[in-house]
Amino acid sequence: MVSYRTKISTALVTFSLLATSFAPMANADTTIDISGNGNNSTSNVIVTNNETLDVNQTNNFSVRLDINSSAKTGKNRANNNTGGNVTIDTGNATSNVSVNITGGSNTANVPCGCANTTDNVTISGNGNNSNNTSNLTNTKVRTPKQTNNGGVGGPVKSKARTGKNRANNNTNGTVDVFTGNATSNVTVNVTLPSNTLNVTP
Repeated sequence: MVSYRTKISTALVTFSLLATSFAPMANADTTIDISGNGNNSTSNVIVTNNETLDVNQTNNFSVRLDINSSAKTGKNRANNNTGGNVTIDTGNATSNVSVNITGGSNTANVPCGCANTTDNVTISGNGNNSNNTSNLTNTKVRTPKQTNNGGVGGPVKSKARTGKNRANNNTNGTVDVFTGNATSNVTVNVTLPSNTLNVTP
């Protein structure tokens, strides 16, 4: 008599990307029993358990920038005044542009399959001159692959202008022209995508 039994236990594999999960995997416990065979009998049992997990995650993101910021002050006129003081005081012109871009992320939780299976091979009670062999192979393969592709591009323009004030043809008085500061600040921060692979027991 040749008896072959296998006991299956499941382990759930999940990863957090767009609420996607993998089907359960199987860990096989194998029992082989070769017994009660007659004289000169031949029994050969070959069992191969293959456990394979492929994880393939891809994250693509593309950002197109088209930003135009402008701040202007000035171009004031105080012309042709007579008998009084003339003052032009132009304020500051400030243009600030700040862009923060964060790439996507991949996270995979993959069981390592490290737990040993329980394999039992029994050869007993067979007849005289019987030939009994058993070959049991357990294989576990994990192949996680994570890919991030991203691109950021486009024009970012920031301008700050001040000045071009006019105080012409003024008589019998003091003429003062004060021009403020022109400041332009541009900041673009890009956080690169990330991959996280968690191998769990």
